[in-house]
Amino acid sequence: MNAAPSDDLTPKQMRKAIYALAFPIVGTNLLLRGVGIVDTAMVGHITAQAQAAVGMSQWIINFMMSLMQGVALGGTVAVANFTGAGDEKNRIASADTALYLGIASAIFITVMGLIFVRPIAYAMGANADLFRLVSPYMLIMNLFFMSKGLIQVVSGIFQGFGDTRTPFRVIVGVNIVHIVIAYPLTFGAFGFPRLEILGVAMATVLSETLGALFLIYMARRKGLLKFGPYSSELLRRIVRIGTPVFGERILTTVMQMVYTRMVLFTSLSAYAAHTVGIMIEAISFLPGFGFAQAATTLVGQQLGAKSPHRARQYGNQALLIGLAVMGAVGVTFWFFPHLWMRLFSNDPEVIRYGITFCKISAFIQVPLALTMVLAGSLRGAGQTRWVMYATLVGGWVFRIPFAYLMSSVLHLDIFYIWLAMPIDWVVRAFLLFLKYSDARWHEG
Repeated sequence: MNAAPSDDLTPKQMRKAIYALAFPIVGTNLLLRGVGIVDTAMVGHITAQAQAAVGMSQWIINFMMSLMQGVALGGTVAVANFTGAGDEKNRIASADTALYLGIASAIFITVMGLIFVRPIAYAMGANADLFRLVSPYMLIMNLFFMSKGLIQVVSGIFQGFGDTRTPFRVIVGVNIVHIVIAYPLTFGAFGFPRLEILGVAMATVLSETLGALFLIYMARRKGLLKFGPYSSELLRRIVRIGTPVFGERILTTVMQMVYTRMVLFTSLSAYAAHTVGIMIEAISFLPGFGFAQAATTLVGQQLGAKSPHRARQYGNQALLIGLAVMGAVGVTFWFFPHLWMRLFSNDPEVIRYGITFCKISAFIQVPLALTMVLAGSLRGAGQTRWVMYATLVGGWVFRIPFAYLMSSVLHLDIFYIWLAMPIDWVVRAFLLFLKYSDARWHEG
């Protein structure tokens, strides 16, 4: 699907193209999160310690996925550029090169994960008993990490081409297979052995391996992959675009870990409310990510077609939609915080803290929408370094120092620590808007 430039395209037609790309992405991201949610929910019926082990493992896996997300984004932009230019030869070569880079990156991460899982887990606060559960779970996840990584990379190739429905359908299948396998392996149903946390891990890697293989098969069948020789020139291009994305993801993950530890030091109820609040806020992230990734694809295609004016038009329309949708979610956070919190907790103290979190989150939605969609447009233009700089300044220059001042220096309550979040997002939105407003925003 190539959204080629046309002078008679109306805003309505552009919004239709954005919706066609964004909605399957939203569904895909929701289902990808669904695997982790299902795993956490299942082990929650075993022991609290098992649930904590899976939760910590998810943090480690997200950290490991940073490099794969960089490769995927680099592949998306390269494929989108050549799709817009109508250059099929380089489009296919870009996809093949991104796949090979993804395989090499997954092997590297697997080795590093096997070596460093213990120090990472202990740095996150695991004790010996907890690590005894984390270790076998992460061993299985590490050995089959390539499947998870290639789902990300090949989905990025489809996205750059303009096809987001195929990855969505494959991820639906992954979730169905995962649930079918996970329940009997975890709880020993239907004659299967009761493997508990190991059963959850095995179900995850089996379903994701099948999903990765089928996604590659579909890419080959649709002519997106040919398994030809890699291009060193295209490899450098993908690395140049993807490396700042990797840095951005690392900065974000570590920042969130540090910030969460500050919240933990206030009280367990505040920490629980923060955890629930992040899950609630993720609902607004999903459409934001969808419109951001749609902007990346459409901006990349239009710039490949040498139409920067049309690229900005698509970016503007994606931004308006993102603001409207996430703003509407923010209204519900402000007026119905009790309802949101009661979906996840019955503890009165957690609900009390959570209501405050929801109201702060309501104010975050506008700068958050600006940040996400503007970042998506800038990534489509190859401006991934600028997005990384905005993340560095917002998270590490403003959020972490402000939260430290409120918690460790002034010893104020959780409300003031949570105020660091809107400050962070406002700073990021401002910096990204400055770049996007520049007439040369699309020039590398």
